[in-house]
Amino acid sequence: MRPCPNCNASVGNEAKACPGCGASLISTVGYQAAPAPGPNAEELEATDRVSRSLSWYLLAGHALLVFVLWKLTGHAAVAAAVVLILMTVEALVIDMTIFLPFCLAVLLWMPTSIMAGEQASPDEIGTSYTDGQVVFTAGDEDDWDAAIRERGWILKEGDSYRMWYTGYDGTREGLKKLGLATSPDGITWTRHAKNPIYDDVWVEDMQVVKHDGQYLMFAEGDKGQAELLTSPDGIAWTMVGDIDIRHTDGQPVTDRPCGTPTAYFENDTWYLYYEKWDQGIWLATSGDLKTFTNVQEEPVLTLGPESYDELMIALNQIVKQGETYYAFYHGTGTPTKPRDWCTCMATSSDLIHWTKSEANPLFPTTENESSGILVHDGSDWRLYTMHAQVKLHLPK
Repeated sequence: MRPCPNCNASVGNEAKACPGCGASLISTVGYQAAPAPGPNAEELEATDRVSRSLSWYLLAGHALLVFVLWKLTGHAAVAAAVVLILMTVEALVIDMTIFLPFCLAVLLWMPTSIMAGEQASPDEIGTSYTDGQVVFTAGDEDDWDAAIRERGWILKEGDSYRMWYTGYDGTREGLKKLGLATSPDGITWTRHAKNPIYDDVWVEDMQVVKHDGQYLMFAEGDKGQAELLTSPDGIAWTMVGDIDIRHTDGQPVTDRPCGTPTAYFENDTWYLYYEKWDQGIWLATSGDLKTFTNVQEEPVLTLGPESYDELMIALNQIVKQGETYYAFYHGTGTPTKPRDWCTCMATSSDLIHWTKSEANPLFPTTENESSGILVHDGSDWRLYTMHAQVKLHLPK
């Protein structure tokens, strides 16, 4: 039996016409099956709820990813751009159309935003800083660090800061010893329980560089010589010895001292800046830290011509930002002791030819703000001056 397509009456398979309505059945070869039932309305609603929940979970996950990338890179705009590109791809692939217009709109806006951020980047190294907040001072009169001297060094490692500094009894001939202090914010400092952490020989005017899993300390000894120390953890230090500095012809530099050594590493080359009686800054290079050779016999940074550094200068730090190298140094034009020192800056494109900033000195010479170094706090540069107390200066 089969149904009549006209009246739906049951008709024999061999019949050529419907006995009830007379409709012809000759052209009907078979019968049309009823369409398959569609999805249940409740099932559609449940599926929609799951999709919306998944979308919000993904949105929360992306927000977390933006935060992590921001902390790792230090650039919020770059982190947001990366995640927005990811969200756009996801919106296309898994049909999260609720986010697609938002992602496309923000992506069109991002290039302008990033360019504006570059023009006013918080990483820009400037010349205008606050007057400063005292964050670390010498100990009591009877302490090993009754006075602190010249350049110390601060490194930010993870979420904490470490500061190496020179302590002594306040007399000129007193042994200059190495101390360590730590801080969670670079403002409140706690002296290390084992201070002084190194007092075998005289150590002052130090710089600490973390390189290939160990700490390197470039420091000045009791006769003004440049010396190198190493440490696996920044606490236990081993003296390697005086740094071997040679003239351009390979002969040892004998007209020492070679004080306030400042190292910079780039392209497998170590650059070592040093001063001779603060009468100029020379540059020597090395590929192995064992022997340094002058790049020229003349200093790369000279005295004056302005009064703030016409008598003495010494280099503290080299920082590279973009294609520009920044040298932070201290100088004085005070002819009698105690001298007034000031923090200054110079720039270079090749580490050899330097131009002093027109904003020098960065602080009035009468404030005696000396031995300045920059420290990046994760979002901006801070300037610390370190003689004879440590001050924090924030960019204006």
